[in-house]
Amino acid sequence: MRVSFVIPTRNHARFLEKCIDSCLHQECSDREVLVMDGQSTDGTLALLRGYGDRIRWRSQKDAGQSEAVNDGVALADGEIIAWINSDDYYPHARVLPRVLEAFRANEQLDIVYGDGLMVDVGHQPIRVHGSRPIESARQILLHPASFVMQPAVFFRRSLFLAAGGLEVGLRWTMDYELWLRLFPLARKTLYMPSQLACATYHADAKSVRSMLLQIGELAAVKRRYSSLLRVGRIDRVLMEAGIATLYAYWVATRIGLKRAS
Repeated sequence: MRVSFVIPTRNHARFLEKCIDSCLHQECSDREVLVMDGQSTDGTLALLRGYGDRIRWRSQKDAGQSEAVNDGVALADGEIIAWINSDDYYPHARVLPRVLEAFRANEQLDIVYGDGLMVDVGHQPIRVHGSRPIESARQILLHPASFVMQPAVFFRRSLFLAAGGLEVGLRWTMDYELWLRLFPLARKTLYMPSQLACATYHADAKSVRSMLLQIGELAAVKRRYSSLLRVGRIDRVLMEAGIATLYAYWVATRIGLKRAS
């Protein structure tokens, strides 16, 4: 079973090498690494050239991360997609073998996902991003933020294409919106209660630099899907309460009571 690592990036040379290396170090022989670069100007191209034929890459102007991922999946020839951003990485070499073993064991399985770990730029742990079994889009909708760390989700390429890929118009919550379509469409999903990916906290991360805009976009996505899914009044109240906690968290980070992560 072939896996395609799809890495969107732009001006992340200081993180990209660790990300690529964590993909190449996975103990699975049938794989490919695709790096979709949005015309970086920080030394990324020299870094990519240094990998020779161990990776495939492209550098051209795009409409952002969502388009880069969509293009990467379109170019991929693996059955399983591992979408990982350039400032993320896998914690050890056995992540993909375990994930692929689960897919091989059940041909109905379309998504495998697990827990994540937020780390600082020195790769020291900040906090665990725990996930849980999900049975419906309603559960995703009512969770205040995302119930799972994006690079800890692995899915069949055919499912991603059937769902229509990422919504290009979204800048911060494209993964969350995708889960609302992808998980209900999956024949079966599997939650692995172990850390499958690490995400790096840094000041230039979109979720840190533009937190308020991200919360606003997330709220808009939630409200759109609450109408599409026709959720009841009580669920709408719970959803709005969850959104309110995100705005409260933003205020806490602004006045120094909490660290953004």
